[in-house]
Amino acid sequence: MRRIRFGLGILFILVGLFFLSNAWWKDQVAVSNSQRVTEGLQLKQPKSGEFDFSAVAPLSWNDLVTVRNRFHELPTIGVISVPEIKLELPIMYGLEADNLAVGAGTMRPNQQMGLGNYALAGHYTQSPTSLFGPLHEIETGMSVYVTDLTHTYEYVVTSLETVPPSRVDVLDETIDPTITLVTCTFDATERLIVKGRLAQTTPYAP
Repeated sequence: MRRIRFGLGILFILVGLFFLSNAWWKDQVAVSNSQRVTEGLQLKQPKSGEFDFSAVAPLSWNDLVTVRNRFHELPTIGVISVPEIKLELPIMYGLEADNLAVGAGTMRPNQQMGLGNYALAGHYTQSPTSLFGPLHEIETGMSVYVTDLTHTYEYVVTSLETVPPSRVDVLDETIDPTITLVTCTFDATERLIVKGRLAQTTPYAP
């Protein structure tokens, strides 16, 4: 009986280590994907996209691996960065799985940086360095920058809120230029909503 308990204990430890390392490796691949797209940035004019956030599935190994053969095909339209939390990601047109495996996806068609409510969604990860995982470290007053490589738009974070998935009103259009960043909470039952107001627009400088 003692040997059986010992063996079960070892088994549980190994299973735990597997899941921990599995999550760590997924985060590293996600970081690598984002960096490769950002460093080799090629903007594209997308023709169509998917915008149903309720249909977004959890990030999978298949998403992370298959997208590595499609970097040059992705509808990349800009870059988002929050220097204080070391977040830098490509902005993709739409919420397709490939898009969210490398960066932040636009939540509505035809939205424009610096106008109305510019809404972006990204996957939550356990890592404070991959995809929208760093958003859980953001604070009011921090600056969020988005660029289309023509202009850079600086938004200042004004509010953080945790809401149920049914709160789609956070995506409503606004008269004043606003940014809305959306990701899941730690247990994926609710959404973290980061809101910011446009502070300034400047010519893009690499």
